[in-house]
Amino acid sequence: MKQRLGLSVAWGYGFGVLLMLFIFLILMPEAEGPSPWDGDAFKKGILEMAANFRILDELADLSIVKVADVGDGFLNVDLDLVGVSNRKFGWAPFWLAIFFVSAALLLRGIRQRLLAGQAGVSAATPNQISSHFFGRGLNLFFPFGPGELGTVQCLVDGGASPSSARTVVFHNRFFEVLGIVFVLAAGFVVLGWEGAIEPFFWASVIVVSVVSLTAPLGRSGEAVEGAGFLPRLWSAVNGPALVRVSKELAKAPGFLAAISLMSILLLGVEILGYWLMKQAFSSSLEGYVLMKDITLVRFAIVIAVANLARVVPYTLASLGIYELASVLMFRVFDQGYLTATTVTLLDSLLINGLTLVFFLFAWRAARTPSILETWRAFFDQSAQRLAGAVREGTWPDERTADGADAP
Repeated sequence: MKQRLGLSVAWGYGFGVLLMLFIFLILMPEAEGPSPWDGDAFKKGILEMAANFRILDELADLSIVKVADVGDGFLNVDLDLVGVSNRKFGWAPFWLAIFFVSAALLLRGIRQRLLAGQAGVSAATPNQISSHFFGRGLNLFFPFGPGELGTVQCLVDGGASPSSARTVVFHNRFFEVLGIVFVLAAGFVVLGWEGAIEPFFWASVIVVSVVSLTAPLGRSGEAVEGAGFLPRLWSAVNGPALVRVSKELAKAPGFLAAISLMSILLLGVEILGYWLMKQAFSSSLEGYVLMKDITLVRFAIVIAVANLARVVPYTLASLGIYELASVLMFRVFDQGYLTATTVTLLDSLLINGLTLVFFLFAWRAARTPSILETWRAFFDQSAQRLAGAVREGTWPDERTADGADAP
């Protein structure tokens, strides 16, 4: 049983790497020949991306590239790309992007604090906000989302009951999904019936295809054998439990409306931060703009779809899952794979970098559980669920020991 679980964990790490290789070696080169990967196209794409990132000068200093056959390096760079790399960087939108995405992360922590109060957790319980960042940070290093267990343990160590802590964590996930769904629905409405049909279809295909490529570890949800795309997605995010939670929260309509509005607002702020990050690496005054023909509404739909794809974190930091969904959705809106990869990597570096900062602060400033012990507990808990499900013949349906849905 442990061996089987170990293979699943190894796949959780390898899956993200395979997805990133697919993006860089298959999609990004956009090869026109019969081969799925054109080596020359790959090198050209990497150099153009480096120019967009403004790092060609640094690569030349490291003797990795040479400019127009001048200097040392094993890759030759055209002067045009050097011109792109030397364009003026947008420091104002860059700092605004950091501010907005940081605000979105902080609002998620505050949302958890409000949910804790609603779940009966005492206001004197420590780490109610920092526990969210501790759990979110754990997911940067381990696959399958052990951070939720880390958040639960952090709350329990502070004095909250296990049932209340699990409720807080799952309700936080509920409102995350609710905010994403609302932004998606609003975006499709703005596009209109005719304009939304194709993006909606491909969004469903992309999200469910990605989350269906591997089985969740330590998560609840029933298998949907032979079902279509949307039922598979519904199973991956544990739709029945989300419906049950929505009915419970509907008993406090004012609180439900307030937290829902907060969830929509924080996602909108995060999307605005990603947009500003894209603008920071553009040079609009010099006529060079990344994705200059995409509207903010379409950009928001892409981010919402990508966020929905990583609701169930199969890989560490949702590596490959977020990127693949984002790149493919940008392509749905007629953006090139190379530019889509550039913008997507900027978004990933921004959110994951800031998440790491918040995690380190929570880890150092608050009393948090051991990182390795939390991962070991998550692994052992998943092994127990797997063993019980196999004995009962219900695998891959996964439940907690008391029969409640896992967080």
